[in-house]
Amino acid sequence: MTHKICAVIWLLFTLPLTANGQNFFNLNETQDGQLTFSYQWRDFNDSQQSFDFQVDKREFLQPLKRYRGFNLERSQRELTHQLNRYIRQQQWQGIQARLTPRQQSVELVTANSRTQEKQAQLTEYKRLLREYYNERWNDYLEANFYRQLTLPPGEQGIIPDHPAIASEMTAVLRPLIQAIGEQLGNNTQRNYINYIASFIQQIPYNDLSSKLDSRGDGFVPPNQLLYYNQGDCDSKVTLMSSVIKEIIETPKMAIIYLPNHAVFGISISSRSDDISVKHNGVNYILVDVTGPAAMPLGQVGGETEFQVNTEQYTVVPIN
Repeated sequence: MTHKICAVIWLLFTLPLTANGQNFFNLNETQDGQLTFSYQWRDFNDSQQSFDFQVDKREFLQPLKRYRGFNLERSQRELTHQLNRYIRQQQWQGIQARLTPRQQSVELVTANSRTQEKQAQLTEYKRLLREYYNERWNDYLEANFYRQLTLPPGEQGIIPDHPAIASEMTAVLRPLIQAIGEQLGNNTQRNYINYIASFIQQIPYNDLSSKLDSRGDGFVPPNQLLYYNQGDCDSKVTLMSSVIKEIIETPKMAIIYLPNHAVFGISISSRSDDISVKHNGVNYILVDVTGPAAMPLGQVGGETEFQVNTEQYTVVPIN
């Protein structure tokens, strides 16, 4: 029997030294397309943790490979095309959809009507087209993993649909989830949450724009976050959601959006000093996985705690 020896292409990402030791991430790629992710870091108890997992590169990176942040002009061009196609299908005369000059919205343009009957007909066309636009708009957001978000006191925007993306990524993350389960075995929910939080916190933070009107520009899906070993708070909280919901299925979970930030929330038995928010009768204990600060379940930074106490947040349930 002959054995094929595969050359290994490898990358080593080393994080800054801490007082407790060294965190590192190691990614090995073989010529036949296998990826091995290896991690080592210090947890909240100053204990060294490590695990590794292996995936097929093509299968791992394929989901949401072409994901793009929301772009208003692109969305309105697509919807204009759909509206005009619908007009042709209905064989309506005297009306068309047109982009506004700055391509920020769609306007309906009608021909001059010579009779009241024709005017009434065009008015009805407009009403039907507005309904059709709203349906297609919602379909566009869902198909592209976007959602509308409103933050107090009423700021609105379009962001990645993090809960939907987390669900979409569960299957591809199963090797990671299995590796974590092998490390912790039969353990408490709080220990699992803290272990996963400390793991995600040590992944380098990539500080990209997260204003509500451009939120999602720096977002990467969980598989890409792991592959490139960096991500913003929205990306990290999506990874946390995808992993936790597979390991701990029963408790209610949510993503809590704050101005320029996002944290994870889970409804389990709380301690007196846990920071939490209540939404629709459910008490969510907060977990901030942004890093690099080590913050276990129930602890958040001062600014986040202030925003929670002053109710500057929106809760989006995951399950």
